[in-house]
Amino acid sequence: MFRRVAFALLASALAAQAPSRDVSVGVFPFLVGNMDARISEIVGNCQSHGIDTLYVSAFRTTGPQTGDLWVTDSAGDWNTAWGPVRSGGAGIHLANLITACHAANVRVVAVLKCFADTVQPDNAAHKQYLLDVIDYFVDAWLPSGQPVYDLDGIALDYVRYVGGTNVNAANVTNFVDDVRQHLGGLSLHAYLIANRYSFDGPVYNGAFNSYSATMNSLRTQFGQDWEQLATRLDVLMPMAYTADGSIYATAALHQAYVAKTAEYARTAATNAGVPTRRVVPTIKTYSGEGETTTTTTIDASITGALLGGGDGYQSFRYQFLVNNPSWWTPMAAHAVPGCNWPRPSFTASSPRLTTTLDPTASSDVDQSTASLTVRYDFDGDGNFDSPFLPLGSTLRLERHPGQWAATLQVRDADGHVGTTRRRHLAGSAVTVTPSVLSTVFGGSMQIDLDVGPAGAGQQYLAIASITGTTPGFTWAPGFPVALNVDAVTMLLASDPTSGALQNGAGSFDNNGHATAVLFVPPQLLTFLSGWTMHWSFLCANAQGQPLCVGDTRGVLLL
Repeated sequence: MFRRVAFALLASALAAQAPSRDVSVGVFPFLVGNMDARISEIVGNCQSHGIDTLYVSAFRTTGPQTGDLWVTDSAGDWNTAWGPVRSGGAGIHLANLITACHAANVRVVAVLKCFADTVQPDNAAHKQYLLDVIDYFVDAWLPSGQPVYDLDGIALDYVRYVGGTNVNAANVTNFVDDVRQHLGGLSLHAYLIANRYSFDGPVYNGAFNSYSATMNSLRTQFGQDWEQLATRLDVLMPMAYTADGSIYATAALHQAYVAKTAEYARTAATNAGVPTRRVVPTIKTYSGEGETTTTTTIDASITGALLGGGDGYQSFRYQFLVNNPSWWTPMAAHAVPGCNWPRPSFTASSPRLTTTLDPTASSDVDQSTASLTVRYDFDGDGNFDSPFLPLGSTLRLERHPGQWAATLQVRDADGHVGTTRRRHLAGSAVTVTPSVLSTVFGGSMQIDLDVGPAGAGQQYLAIASITGTTPGFTWAPGFPVALNVDAVTMLLASDPTSGALQNGAGSFDNNGHATAVLFVPPQLLTFLSGWTMHWSFLCANAQGQPLCVGDTRGVLLL
């Protein structure tokens, strides 16, 4: 049996020698203590050994609707009812770590432990609690529009049944679906249970159980359906922990096991219709549980990950690497030197409804900016609204005024994608003068509409109401209008370009500007004295598809 395993691995050994550009390390501050002063050390080790990504344990469930935050509360709005912050001082200043890592082109992914033996994935209240915790990390913003935690992704740990019974994989899959919705376009990772018994038990001789049998075991015992998860995750991370000890006696068997976890993850992704989904097995770089890590077992695990079709590997955990310096050697030997992922950066400015997004500050250490392409999710809904385009600024016509969170992805020539987000305020597009009009003497109202250059040439209709702004109406899904439809609305909309209202409909000019004028004869509207006439507008393209709506401005009638 050993010869058969060894021969199979030797047949593709050359492939394993290709160094990886997807190398990561897991940092678990709650196991170490206060790591604030060690941020520069962590970054330096990443740069020295070709580490591209840090996975940092930031939160861990301790029971139903409770857990520990292991990072400094930089957002300032952690709910103390959710659990303690940095118990005993242990943990790390995540925002500072991100800043230092990004300056060195190292990515940072926050790890959240989801479930425990005291709370399983069928607990709806706990799942909602976890979504609130995720929102804490991804929906906190600085005044500049940058995220408080400018993370490159979120990783779910213990996203499974933990020693539970009555396992229902749909509870895990549906929870991951919900997380995906909360993250928008941010990268989602998950640690996948890959226990050796499911793959190779009970004999542990490298004659692995079939793909279908292994997947059935993981689904029915732990609730992780790899094929379902592959469509929802950006990175599949089988936990392929093996070292010298009680199960595998040879490096070839260590390698074969890790290779099989990568192979089955790749098969799951292929069967799910996403064959290029990233697969990054996590390998054992700690001693414990009756096993001892060595440079040989690390090398076997890394080469196994690559032989099995993995995109890279994650070392688990950082603190043991620091305490055993020789363990870095096999990691660096299978890593492309340096930090090889693009570093996305952009600004977003919206003085009107036109947002200017400028990603030209994005960079890549080992490639020219000319090789970079970018795409956008303009509204943070997780659906990218543009294809990958050459690096350069772009304009976006926002659907309505208010806060928007845009997501940028930058892709390099190797296919690596970096992600970041910015929040910006789409400002007012309606100005009405004067603010007060006499119904006795009459006069005119000038309604200036200014959506900015992204709306040039598009069609508009000025609309008005005398009955207020609440509850308003929804013109189309995603296009709420803070204006009540009444007789005035219908009267002016029926004849927007002649009579009392001039230029109430038409096309925006090249700057996205238009002006409508309402003439009010003396004495005509005295019965409305004390009321406010509110104005807004609708904008559509030539095919009548909604593009944007305005804010609401009022004129007091006296």
